[in-house]
This record gives sequence, structure tokens and C-alpha cells, in this order.
Amino acid sequence: MTALAHPAPASPETPAAGRRASSRPDPRRRVLDAAIACFTRSGFHGTSMHELCTEAGMSPGALYRYFPSKEAIIIAIVEEERAARASLLACLDDAPSFVEGLAAMGHCLFSGEMPMVCVELGPEISAEASRNPVLKAKFDEVEDEMTQAIQRAFLAAQARGEIDPAIDADAALLMINAIGDGLLLRQRLEPELPLAAMMPALGDLIGRMFAPARAASPSDPTP
Repeated sequence: MTALAHPAPASPETPAAGRRASSRPDPRRRVLDAAIACFTRSGFHGTSMHELCTEAGMSPGALYRYFPSKEAIIIAIVEEERAARASLLACLDDAPSFVEGLAAMGHCLFSGEMPMVCVELGPEISAEASRNPVLKAKFDEVEDEMTQAIQRAFLAAQARGEIDPAIDADAALLMINAIGDGLLLRQRLEPELPLAAMMPALGDLIGRMFAPARAASPSDPTP
């Protein structure tokens, strides 16, 4: 019989070395986390690079090695949000209906079940994008991806008969985005507002707006 091979015993230094390597914080991640904390607390323009360095526990030279400016940090945050948004859209795809999917997205967002930077920084990012052409290009790119995905789901719901076919998809998406932006701003103004718990009621209101028109029956009163 062939003898079973046994792995050679690990060096006593190996586990400790591995723990040190795994616990060593990623400098780029430290900067982004520090920036999110500072921007949430003081806003983009109220945060200095010195404050960022202090929050990240880095020298200016070390920080600038990863990000040459605050603008570069903001763009990195927006780009990172792109992956999180893709996960959020899974709520829309998995829901029984389009409106229930929107409500599920809202619940994940405002309950903290799916942590996203836009909950804290959404209004700040939008305001800065309106002033900064470079940031706006990146912001619009990420927003367009989200809007197109929601629009595809909206059109599919219309095809299934869930939504009034007479509703213009572009107008509906503008309204959906406006509601989402407004809720993010309201959350910043009233952090204690139980938005996650309110999602079913808000979804019901949106569902009523989108519902197919009911055909008149003979028993309906004549107008």
C-alpha cells in the first residue's frame, strides 16, 4: 500500500506572520474610510487634507501617494459605490413585482442591511457633482447604469401588466429617482425617521400611481 502523505509541520513563525499580514490595514482603504467619515461629518469643502491625514493616521506624503486630491478620493468613493448598487439591484430582480422590488431596495438601503455610502453622502455627492465637471462625468456614468437597470425592470413590469402601459417610462424613472433622492436627503435631515419600516406604505403609494387603469363596469355610476 502506498503510504498517505502528511503535510510537513508548519514553521512556528508562519501563523504569527500570517496574522500580522492579514491584520495590516490596506492604506487605500484607510484613506477612503477616513474620507467617508470626514465628509459625512464636515462635508467635502469643510474637510481639509490635513483632517483627512489625521483621520487616516497618515502623513500627507503617504496619503498623496494613493490620492492626489480630494476630487480623486470622491471619484474613488463613487466608483466603489457602483459595485454596491449592483448588489442593491438584486432586490429588484428577486421581488415578485416591480413596486415590491423598489420597496425592498429602500428597505435594504435604509435599514443598513446593505451598507451604502450614498445613504450618508448621497446629497453631498450630488451637490458636489453639480459644481465639478470631472466628478459629474463619473457620477452621471454610475447614475445612468442604475437608471437603465430600473427602466428595464419598469418596461418588463409594463409588459406583464403590472404597470399602466400609458405611463411614459422616462417620466416614471425621473419621478422614481426624484423620490429616491428626496428620501436620502430626508434621512440626513431626520436621521431618526424610520424609513425602512415605512417602505411598504411608500411602495403602496407608488403602486397606486403606476397601477393600470381599472376598466369601468356596468355597475359603476355614470359620471
